[in-house]
Amino acid sequence: MIEQYINYGLLVFALLVGILFCRKIFAFIKDIYNDYRRTTLVKNFADYHGALNFYLEKGYDLLHKDRILIYSLEATTLPDKEFDKVSKEFVKLVEKSMGPRFLKELIFFYGTHDALTFAILEYFHSKYEIDEIRKTAIENLQEKEIEE
Repeated sequence: MIEQYINYGLLVFALLVGILFCRKIFAFIKDIYNDYRRTTLVKNFADYHGALNFYLEKGYDLLHKDRILIYSLEATTLPDKEFDKVSKEFVKLVEKSMGPRFLKELIFFYGTHDALTFAILEYFHSKYEIDEIRKTAIENLQEKEIEE
């Protein structure tokens, strides 16, 4: 009777060790696969960057027409609260337009969702700072002031 319990205990122990061993093997295989994916992403960086740039430009163009253009024409900047709101909308718009599959690929490439969001926001901020319409409007206002 006791021998049966010992045999069952050894069987359960052997199963647990086997499961742990299989998990380690699968984790090792997953690490190899992830390294392969990262290498592939780095090799194809230009393609991924080009596709991301497409979505960033389209998103900025849409948001600029709807939310920023009126401020640019008036040669003013967005108020801080409005700028924060538009920045968040830009990130949501870009992520929504690129779709879930490409978004997952980019999150994998950048490492975290926060890192990708930072890159998207950095694009928006730099693009907003070099807004040509606002620069032209400011120059026109300055020329009018000089003429007066």
